[in-house]
Amino acid sequence: IRFCLCLEGYYYSNSTCNKGKIFPGTITVNISPTSGLEDENSVAYQELHFNITRFFEKAFDSSDYRQTVIAKLSTSPSARSAMHTVDVAVVNIFLETTKQTEETVSCAIERAIKHSANEFTRYIKQDRCDYYGCEKENGQDDCTSGLLCQCKPGLLRPNPQIPQCVALGPECPDDCNTQNTQKQCLVKDSWNATCVCLPGYKEDDRGICQQCAFGYSGVDCEDSFQLILTIVGTIAGILILGLVIAIIFLVSSKNKRRNVEEQKLIENDFQNLKLRNTGFSNLGADGSIFPKINMNLPKESQPQNPYVIQGGIPRADY
Repeated sequence: IRFCLCLEGYYYSNSTCNKGKIFPGTITVNISPTSGLEDENSVAYQELHFNITRFFEKAFDSSDYRQTVIAKLSTSPSARSAMHTVDVAVVNIFLETTKQTEETVSCAIERAIKHSANEFTRYIKQDRCDYYGCEKENGQDDCTSGLLCQCKPGLLRPNPQIPQCVALGPECPDDCNTQNTQKQCLVKDSWNATCVCLPGYKEDDRGICQQCAFGYSGVDCEDSFQLILTIVGTIAGILILGLVIAIIFLVSSKNKRRNVEEQKLIENDFQNLKLRNTGFSNLGADGSIFPKINMNLPKESQPQNPYVIQGGIPRADY
């Protein structure tokens, strides 16, 4: 659900926001102990708002009265344990052309309090100029037009359409900038502002912001995450390199041992082959595995060359 809210000093009537004349003040209300008054949507707040609005409607019998706006409220325990006291800052809005004054409005409220059966106990009017935060240019100026009054020293009107003057936000010195000094203005609350170094810098003894040392970052160089990450990464790299070297050494040693065993097996097989009984009485004198046989045969029994034809070569018969 969306609501259309009127500007400060205006009241809602006939689907239109109309300019009125305001009468600010604070009224004290006694209520039973309850919770949820800080929430404008709570049942307790809505009930309190209804009771206050009905009280002022009865208090002002003038037809110039238009609306009551609750600005803020504060709760405190009452002297009687069964009741709580709520101070409610209200703004009663009348027609812009009304003849009512702060005195006549206050008197009407005081009369209504006497007949409220102790539910409403006190009303304190607030000067309209103080409510707007304006200065009185002369004793007769009542700041009826809040948009034209001059703000008090230290106050500023943030919007030309808003009559209220608000306190200026805290400011840092003019030399606090990020271009030359590597500093920034840090607003802690509505009253305090400090000039601090940018993240990644730290102020030295001379008040100059210096870049953080290697591995450090953040505000005032308090974050050492980069340094920890670098150390962990270096250790992990060394462990991985050592593991790779160990694997290479193990594989190389295994291959070398396998080659030695294969060489020994080949030599053993070779020796066994030389010593194996071949059926010949004379082994090769020169270390050959094939023995040499000495045969003493008569000359006539020596084998003839099968390719030599005894008796000559026959002639062609054609």
